[in-house]
Amino acid sequence: MRLSVACNFDPDLVDGLKPYPVYEVYGKVTTDFYGGGRPSFYLPEVDEAAVARYVKRCHAAGVEFNYLLNASCMSNLEFTREGQRQLRSTLDWLSEIDVDSITVANLFFLKTIKKSYPHFKVRMSAHRYTDNPRKVRFWQEEGADCVVVSEVNIYRELKILRAIREAATHVDLSLIVNNSCRQDCAIAANHATGLNHASQSDAKGFPLDYSFVFCQHLKLTQPVNFLRANWIRPEDLHIYEEMGYDNFKIVERNSPTKALLQRTKAYAERSFDGNLMDLVQCYGYDDSLYSEKERDYYSVRRMLRYFIKPRTVNLVKFLKVVQMGNAMSLLYPRSGKAGVVVDNKELDGFIDRFTKTSCQSLDCEKCRYCHKWAEEKVEIDPEYFSRVKSILEDLLDEMYSGSFWTSYARGARQIVKGALQHLGTPRKVA
Repeated sequence: MRLSVACNFDPDLVDGLKPYPVYEVYGKVTTDFYGGGRPSFYLPEVDEAAVARYVKRCHAAGVEFNYLLNASCMSNLEFTREGQRQLRSTLDWLSEIDVDSITVANLFFLKTIKKSYPHFKVRMSAHRYTDNPRKVRFWQEEGADCVVVSEVNIYRELKILRAIREAATHVDLSLIVNNSCRQDCAIAANHATGLNHASQSDAKGFPLDYSFVFCQHLKLTQPVNFLRANWIRPEDLHIYEEMGYDNFKIVERNSPTKALLQRTKAYAERSFDGNLMDLVQCYGYDDSLYSEKERDYYSVRRMLRYFIKPRTVNLVKFLKVVQMGNAMSLLYPRSGKAGVVVDNKELDGFIDRFTKTSCQSLDCEKCRYCHKWAEEKVEIDPEYFSRVKSILEDLLDEMYSGSFWTSYARGARQIVKGALQHLGTPRKVA
C-alpha cells in the first residue's frame, strides 16, 4: 500500500503521518495565475515561501511532495506570452524548491513539462475523468508517469477497473478512496471548472460554488446519493489491491490535521469504526478536530474575505450563504452531533453486489439496490434536514430568479412593495 495524502501545510501533519505508509503529500499555493482544483476560500493561506519550507520538511521526513498545476480551464491564457511566462516561472520555481512530481489536468502541460523539465514526474489529474483502458493507454503513450482514475463513475465497475489495470503496463495508477461526489455526476466537469476559476489570482467572477449547493440539496432530498457516491470503504480496499491497485489518494486539502490523520489511519488499517461521513465529507468537521490555529484558517472571517464583493452580488442576499455555512459547518467547526450519519460497519456486504454485476447498463430507479441500503443505513437528523433543506431551497430560488444579483436599490423597492401588499395598502412603488 502507498498513500498520497492531502496537504494542509500544518507542520504537525508530516510528523503525524510517520506511522503510516504515506509516500507523498500534495498541495499548492492558495491562489495563483492559473488556479487549481479547489477554490481559494476553501484552503489555508499559503504562499510560495510557505510551500518551499514545507517541501523541505517533507523531504527531511522521507516524504515526497506532489505540486498541483491541475487547472481544468485557463481561458486559453496558457497560449499567450504572459501565460507562458507564468508557466515557465512556476516550473523554474518548482525546480528550485525540489518538488518531486506535478499533477496537471491537460495534455499541453504534460507535454511541456516532459519536453522542458524532464526531471519532474507528471501525474494526470482525476479531473480528466480517465475511466477506460483507451484513455489510460493514451496518457501512458503521451508520457504520463501516473494517472488518477476518474473519481466519479468507475470505482464499482470492477471489470473495467481490471481492464484499466491491465492496460497500464508502464504507468502508475491512483484511486481516490474517499471522494463524496455523486455517482456518474452529470455536472462534474462544470463543477471542476468553477472551482478552478475560484482560485485564479485575477478571477473576475464571484466564487459561489453553485454546483456544491445544488448537489447538497440533491443528496439531502435523495439520500441514496450518500451511498451511490464513488468512495471506497477501508474494509473494501483488499478488493482493489487484489486487482493490482496499491496507490490510494486521500482528500481533502481543507481538512484539519486530526481529520487527515483519522482518515489515513482508517485506510492504512483497512478498518474504520464510526460515521463514514467523517471519512468522505469535505465539511462538517467536529470542533474537537481543530487546533486553535486551524480555527482561524477555517473561519467566518475567511469567508467574508473572499465573498464580500458588493458590486458583484447583493450582499443582503449573500446572508443566505452565511446561513448555509453556519447550518452545515462549511468553513468552521461543527458543534454537536452530525446531521448525516452512516455507520461504516453497517455497510459490510454493500460492495458484494458490485463484485458480480455492472451498473453501467442499468437504470438505478429500476434496480434500487442502493436505495434499499440507504433507507436502512442513512440517518438524517430531522431538525438538520428541515433547517438545511429550507436554506438550500431558498438560496437556489434566489439564484434561479436572479434576485441574488439584484441591485440594492431594486431590492429595497421590492421589500417595500411586498410589505405594502402584505398590509393591503394600494400604493404604487416605482
